[in-house]
Amino acid sequence: MKKAAWLIVIVLLLLSLSLFLVRERKSGPAGESNTVVTTIYPLYFITRKIAGDALTVKRLIKPGSEIHSFSPTPVDMVELDRADLLITLGRDLEPWTEKLAAATKVEVLPLEKRLVLIETGRRGKGEEHDAHHHHGGVNPHVWLDFDNDIRMVQAIESKLARIYPEKKDLFEANAKALQRAFEELKESYRSGLSRCSKETILVGHDAFGYLGKAYRFKSESIMGVFAHSRPDAARIAALSRMIREKQLHYLFTDPIESSKSASQLAADMNLTLASLYTVGNISLKNENRGEDMLSLLRFDLKQLRKGLECH
Repeated sequence: MKKAAWLIVIVLLLLSLSLFLVRERKSGPAGESNTVVTTIYPLYFITRKIAGDALTVKRLIKPGSEIHSFSPTPVDMVELDRADLLITLGRDLEPWTEKLAAATKVEVLPLEKRLVLIETGRRGKGEEHDAHHHHGGVNPHVWLDFDNDIRMVQAIESKLARIYPEKKDLFEANAKALQRAFEELKESYRSGLSRCSKETILVGHDAFGYLGKAYRFKSESIMGVFAHSRPDAARIAALSRMIREKQLHYLFTDPIESSKSASQLAADMNLTLASLYTVGNISLKNENRGEDMLSLLRFDLKQLRKGLECH
């Protein structure tokens, strides 16, 4: 018994010492851990592309997870405390990150003030009470505006260069390459969606407002801005009329989400279910196949051309 008690005491002392060292390291100069943490997948993708192999980039929201219902774990808190920087969209788009950052000593880079935001097209049932995930009527799917992506690239590159000045040239070169990729994507969407017979697509949830505004199409959604919201009978009836009037043939949903409402409506209205990625996260299956934010967005363009009957 005495031996067991001493082992417990030793383990507790070692644990306390480890936590003390973590806190001590974080009180030192910035850039000591070479670790940056992001929230959603698009921020992770952009940061990794800029950092290359020079930094360790981690994400709080793991592949396949639903981004609108995320809650951090104790392990996440420990990783944050060890990191040099946490990159978020900001308090209006990710309010939960405020308390997260306050509980640690990590420096935070919020991006929303650098972005152009639009209002949500509509609210789904119960969404007016979902302030845990974003405030007001702001559409949180900011990464589906390629100009916003470029703004995020610039802001992240600038911040990383200040924290890790010895790697500034690498970050700058990588950021320029990534900006070019988003510029090329913009041009592909502009030319690919310039001549279309239809102006409306039907989607699972209201995630495509930014793309619709930039490329002049409308997206009617079964759910509201959050994938976990549910439509009421009046909404389903209105959608059924709209589908007949506009002669729509597809219902686009993100493969990472599951929606019985979407499957049922597709069956009832003789629609073909088709994939359209919202890119807020990526599945482990997609990631293991070597796909990323850019490749999924290129796939989305093909799907949009199909749904809008472009030529």
